[in-house]
Amino acid sequence: MTSSTSAVSRLRDIVGREAAVDPAHLPSYAIDSYLPIAAVQPADADGVSEVLTWAHRFGVAVFPSGGRTFTQLGNPPTRPGIALDLTQLNRVVDFQPADLTVSVEAGVTIAQLDAALAQDGKHVPISAPQAGRATVGGTLATGVSGPLRAAYGLPRDWLIGINVVGADGTPTKAGGKVVKNVTGYDLNRLYTGSLGTLAVITEATFKLAPAPVDWAVVVASFRHAPVRTCSPNITLPLGCSCSPVKRLLTCPRP
Repeated sequence: MTSSTSAVSRLRDIVGREAAVDPAHLPSYAIDSYLPIAAVQPADADGVSEVLTWAHRFGVAVFPSGGRTFTQLGNPPTRPGIALDLTQLNRVVDFQPADLTVSVEAGVTIAQLDAALAQDGKHVPISAPQAGRATVGGTLATGVSGPLRAAYGLPRDWLIGINVVGADGTPTKAGGKVVKNVTGYDLNRLYTGSLGTLAVITEATFKLAPAPVDWAVVVASFRHAPVRTCSPNITLPLGCSCSPVKRLLTCPRP
């Protein structure tokens, strides 16, 4: 393996000086206090492929990075490597409201995705923590979810297509851009929750749902509620056409 200095210099030549992150910002990419030797922000999937091809050739470890909201998941690094920041892959590639599908790059945040779809009354019901920072790629790679899973399921349940780049820099695709897609192995679910150990996610295609007209929180308290009567079947006020998304019940101990 080449020295860290020469390796980083070669990497900058590949991705361009503008894609190399200032060394002063490396602490923000730390994983369990383990600093990468460099960080790069490729502008597209081709750039991701070039970085991984270089890393594979020289035996350099790569740590994919998105919004960095769940870096505590998975095993900590065991050898020097580079942070592959995917936040510049932040474009909506294809949005088909009539077909209820959308394709976005991995660096799009969950909040940005919601805002782009809301204009046409659609949404992907994914409620990742810290939606303003959490990226689509990171949410899929970690497999995290929020309160909406109670009504809509997990992020993988809405994923119908995915583009990834393997450790050797080879780009591959799985699934497609149609809702009914049952050809071959379900690699979408395989990549979801894999924490970047199988490939780096660069693009994802989701099926969509109509966006709720409004959101509301209903809190109900009961002075006397024996355990046997603690039921999720709470009656909503007359005239309310709400569809409960999540119920949190706190029952007294027997």
